[in-house]
Amino acid sequence: MSDGPPDEEDLEAFVPSWDQNVADAAVGKTILAGVTYFESGGQTLRSQEQYHGIIVSVDPKVGVHVRCAGAHAGETICLPPHTRVFTRASPGNYTLRSTGEIVTDPDFFTTWSVTPPVKN
Repeated sequence: MSDGPPDEEDLEAFVPSWDQNVADAAVGKTILAGVTYFESGGQTLRSQEQYHGIIVSVDPKVGVHVRCAGAHAGETICLPPHTRVFTRASPGNYTLRSTGEIVTDPDFFTTWSVTPPVKN
């Protein structure tokens, strides 16, 4: 561990990346998103959810809106505007552990961990 400030390469993982070409190409595509929710402090797992649906809009300031299908049909979720973590999915069937649904050939997948700030 270095005593100095982190270098630019270390900080790169924390800076949201936005590739407008990737974002524009994602609209209308299917996505599988896993979200893990932790309690404040990040030590205690609160819940895990898996969503799938169609990417309906993208905005570098607002995020990526997904119109959900399946168990979450009727919901729209907003994922952070960080296109680097939207990975092309390999063809095949994906079974959602949280619902048992089978999603076939999604275009993208992404995973997120959400930890609320510690209240003082």
